[in-house]
Parts: sequence; structure tokens; C-alpha cells
Amino acid sequence: MAEKEKKMSAEDADKEQAYRDEQLTAVLKAEMEDAKDFIHQVGEERAESTEYYLGNEPEGTSTLQSYYVSTDVRDTVLFMLPSIMRTFFGTKKVVEFVPKNAEDIAASEQQTNYINYIVQEKNPGFKILYDVFKDALVRKTGYVKAFWDDSMSASTHEYTDITPIQYQGLIMDPDVEIISESVKMESVTMMNPETGEEVTQEQPVSYDLTIRRVKAKNQVCIESIPPEEVLVARHARSLAESSYVAHRMIKSVSDLVAMGYDIEEIEQYAGAGGSYLDPQAYEEQEARNPFDNMVYPDRDDAAGKDVLYMEHYLFFDLDGDGIDERVRVCTAGESLNILSVEPFDDLPIVSFCPDPEPHTAIGSCPADYLKPIQAAKSQIMRDTLDSLGHAIFPRMGIVEGQVNIDDVLNTDIGQPIRMRAPGMVQPFSVPFVGKEAFPVLGYLDESKENRTGVSKASAGLNADALQSSTKAAVAATMSGAQGRIELICRHFAEGGMKELFKLVNSLVIKHQDAQDVFRLNNEFVPVDPRYWDSDKDMVVNVGLSKSNDEEKMATLINLSAKQEQILQLLGPNNPLVSLQQYANTLSRYLELSGFKDTTNFVNAQVPPMPPQPQQQQPSAEEMLAQAEMQKAQVSAQKAMIDAETDRMKIIMDDDRNRDIEEAQIRLKAAELQAKYGTQVNIAEINAIMERDREIIREAAKINAQGLFTDDQTQQ
Repeated sequence: MAEKEKKMSAEDADKEQAYRDEQLTAVLKAEMEDAKDFIHQVGEERAESTEYYLGNEPEGTSTLQSYYVSTDVRDTVLFMLPSIMRTFFGTKKVVEFVPKNAEDIAASEQQTNYINYIVQEKNPGFKILYDVFKDALVRKTGYVKAFWDDSMSASTHEYTDITPIQYQGLIMDPDVEIISESVKMESVTMMNPETGEEVTQEQPVSYDLTIRRVKAKNQVCIESIPPEEVLVARHARSLAESSYVAHRMIKSVSDLVAMGYDIEEIEQYAGAGGSYLDPQAYEEQEARNPFDNMVYPDRDDAAGKDVLYMEHYLFFDLDGDGIDERVRVCTAGESLNILSVEPFDDLPIVSFCPDPEPHTAIGSCPADYLKPIQAAKSQIMRDTLDSLGHAIFPRMGIVEGQVNIDDVLNTDIGQPIRMRAPGMVQPFSVPFVGKEAFPVLGYLDESKENRTGVSKASAGLNADALQSSTKAAVAATMSGAQGRIELICRHFAEGGMKELFKLVNSLVIKHQDAQDVFRLNNEFVPVDPRYWDSDKDMVVNVGLSKSNDEEKMATLINLSAKQEQILQLLGPNNPLVSLQQYANTLSRYLELSGFKDTTNFVNAQVPPMPPQPQQQQPSAEEMLAQAEMQKAQVSAQKAMIDAETDRMKIIMDDDRNRDIEEAQIRLKAAELQAKYGTQVNIAEINAIMERDREIIREAAKINAQGLFTDDQTQQ
């Protein structure tokens, strides 16, 4: 009876699981179709923005005879990118983890250095984020994916004439598989230790090997994703909170087998019907790469065939407890053949948006604001050039049958036109009216500046705009132009960069099960992320403009001077400034100057100072004498300050009186010249007053020295 009940419960569990799988498939297809329809609408705008960026002819404009196309979108994006890249990669540490307490400072610094090492060195961080930022500026959003890559990579190596010791080292490597080998033997005469007789044996001397090294990558992999490969739910308020996110990509059978899938299972989904995304996604891809419209023949080998592979991230009650949790479903082919289903904690995709729209997952970008302006400028310039062409080459009126038509159509300079009678050819003069459009072009350029913050002055292209301006006015112009770019950088920092580093940190803690060694400040430092805290706060170090960097550098120069004074006066063990803080100041100054590796100039970590030898406690008499000496020094300093104060007071009073006298003399001179026409030599009078001024200052100096000497004598 118990076995029957157990069998029934197992059958019920299987039925419940089958029902849940059926529900999952239905939810998956519904979410995907709605997301594809939503992204299809967004994709049309992205494809159009890409066309504008590449300088292709905007749709909806009449070409006439001129094919001129303005490139405002491309010019603006290429102007913004250097500032944005300098903002994030002008410092050695893009993101820093904030310690929770004093004991956590060292661990947080190690965590910061290691995660930055993974992003910027172990992965091509600059290239990846350049692609992401460019996608964001042109195509609304840029996507980056971070995941733990445990796929297998195989490489073949050939070795010749290696020693037996080297041979043993190779075959002991668990990742090495010997494909072929040959050994060279040699007769060696040896003494038998038991019998004492000479014995001749064959021993290996060298080896020729062909090996295959198969090794799992086991590292965090970061890559930029084309926007058309990402599906997002229509009603999503952000990518992280979206009920459905999918990454669709074309993978070869070989790629999927390296990821751990069975080749027999994958091969059935390869080929026709499963090797493309969808027409709209292909339209975006073709707009970005016009040369990608070639059709390649399918490979006959199984490993080279393409498969539509999708990773779906959605919320679903997988365990039947009534609460939805995020799950990852991997499918192959257009029919969404499920390969695997598993709970998943962190969404591996991060979005960067230059102008996020509240409560939506996809915002706007500079290309959206510039497309109407670029289309209008293209049309105006085409009409202007056409008008200029008509003015230079006017239409000709001829009397039919009285003129050689070929001669009229020949526009070569100096060629004659054969006529039967004079006046048979008459040019129709068309005035050039293109100049009337120049104010409109100026207005459009002004609108572009207002929408993007990019102007000729900020780009350094208009010398007239800054030539006659003051330093403050130039700084204000540059600051205003950088404001929009700074806001974009802040959106990238808070909305994307923090999420990326948080994701990388979580992946390292979760998957890295062994100690690693990385290079830091010309030293190899061991690190074990298994004991890190995954919930630390982060700050993004972004230099928001070059002017801000220069201001910071000036502040650091002044700060370093003050620190040097304190260290010289109070010593390295003073309570105000340590040697480590002074080194930090110098390192930060070098970073702002453009030197990422500051260890070539300053040690990042100052070794601790050796303990000072303990001095004997002074006696009471010595302490009294020292106190009297300090009192005398204080009194002397006070006397010096008082004397200097008196001297400055005398000089200031003299300067004020002389300024009044000079003003009165100038007034009298003006009255004399007005009444009597008498010319007064103002320069001579000023020279006399300056001479007297110097006499007074020297006297004040001598007087101050005398007062200071008297005070010292009294003491």
C-alpha cells in the first residue's frame, strides 16, 4: 500500500512538473512575442539613427541635383566621446568600494584594485565601454554583458627534442592530452650496484610531441552587446526590474558544445529556420554594417552550422511555492526548444543610457535630437548648391533648327556654338538665392548647440568666439558647453558603471573558488574573493571636465606645499599629515596629469617609519628651562608680529594720504588748465611723491627693526 502511494505521489509530481513546464513555455513565448514587437518599434528609430550617423541620405528629402548630406549626428557624437572616455579612464580606479569600518579599509582597497584589474586589464575594458558608449549616444542604449565563462578552450602545440624531464612535466599536466609522440633512444652503459658488472640499457634521450591543451577559462568575461540582440518587456521601468529580458544571438554548434551542450541535441536545431534573429534585427545590423548583407553558404560540417541561441531571464514560480523568482531559460531555434532551466540571481546585462526617461527602460540619445536638424540642413544645403549651379550654368534658350544642339550641350570652356544666324542662343539668367538660407542655417546650428551643448567654441573651432573674451567668460562658455556632457557621464556612472562593477564583484565572489595573483603597483599580490562582502557601497571616480581637473591639480599643488611645511616643521609623526597622505596627494596629482601608473614616480604604500628611540624624561629643572625658552620664543614672535603690524599701518596710512593728495593735485591741475590753459607736469609730481613714498617705507622698516630689537633687549 505504501509503495502504491509512493508511486502515485511520484506520478503526481511528474504531472505537476510537466504542467509547470508547459506553463513556463507559454509564458516564455508570450513575453518574447510582446518584447519583439516593442523592440521592433524601437529598432526602426535605431536603424534610422545609424543611417544618419553614417552620413547616408536621410529619407523624406528631395535630392534634386545635389546629394549633399550634413553630418551633425556624427560630428556631435565624435566630439562627445573623447570627453566621456577621458572621464572614466582618466583615473586608475574607475569605481571604488567603500569600507564599512576601520577594519575593512585594507580589504576594500584590495577589492577595488582587483575588480578594476578584471574590468580594465583582464578584459579589454576601454574597447568594450567605447562600443557601449557609442551605441548609447547613437542608438538610445548601450548594453554590456558580464558572466562567468567556464567554457572549454582547446589549443594544439608541437614540441621537438624536449628532455625527459620536460616530457614528464607535460604529461603530468591534467589539461594536456597527447595526440602523437616519438621518442629517441640511446644506449647507456651503467654499473649494476648489486653485481658490480657493467650493463647496457636503452634510455630515452629526447621526445617529439603533439599535444592538445583543453582548459576551462574560469574567469569573468565582459562583452559589448549589439542593441538589436536584447529584448526588453514593453512595460519595464528599468532593465534590472524588467519582468522579461532576453539575449538572442547566433552561435555555431562548436560554440554551444564548448559551453557544455550535447552536440546531438544542438545539431538538430541548426540550419534553416534557426540561424537568424528576425528581419527587424537584421535591418539594424545591416544599417550599422552595410557590408554584412552578403549571403554565405552553409557549412557542411556539423560544428560550423549556425543556431539561434537565446537566454531568457524572467520571473516565474519554478518551485511551486507561490512566489516568482528570476530564472534563466536557454533555448535553441525559433521554436524555443528549451535546453536548460535554472534559478538565476543577478541579471548579467547592464544598460547605459545618456538621457534616461523616467519609468521606462529605454530613453533617448543625442541622435534623436539631431536628426530633424540634420535633415533640414541637408535639404537647405542641397537647395543652396542647386541654386548656385543654376546661377553658374544657366539654362539656354535656342531657336529650333538654327543651332547645333551638341554644341549647346557641350559645357567645355572655350568651345564654340554653331548658329545659322545671330541671337539664336539666349541664356536664361537665374539669380543665386542661396544666401537667403544662411540665417536659417545659423538658427539650426544654434538649435543644435542648445540641444546638445556642443558648440564651435567648446570644440575649439571658432577662434573669434573666444579671442576677445576674458578668462572668466571663456571659462563660463566652456563650462556651459560641458554641462550636457557631464550630465551624460553622471547617468553612465550611476546607471551603468556601478551596476557593472557590482555584477563583476558578485560573479567573482560566487564563482572564483581559488586564490588568484594579480599585478598591482609592480608587485604580484595574492587575493581570495571568497571572503569578500558583496553588499559594499561603491563610488564612481569621474573627472567631469578638463577644467575641473585643472582646478583639482591647482588645489593639490597648494595642499602638497602645506603638507611639506607641516612635515618639515613637525616631523613625519605629527598628528596632522602623514607620509602616506602626502604620497596620496602626489599620486592623485599624477593621475589628473594623465599618468595612470603612478608607481614609477611615487610609492603607493609608504613603509612604516622605524620606531624612534625612547628619550630620557627631562628633569624638573630642564623642563622649567625649556618652558622659559619657549616663553621667550613666543614673546619674540609676538614682538616681531607687532613690529610688522606697526610698519604696515604706517605704510597704509601714508599710501592713503598720498592717494588723497594725488587726487587733489589732479583736480587742481584740471582747474588750472580749464581756467588759464596752464599745463601742469603731473608725471614730475608723481615721481616726487613716489620718492617720498619710498623714504617713508624705509623709515617704517628701520623703526620696526628698532622696536623689535628693543623688545628683545627688554626680555
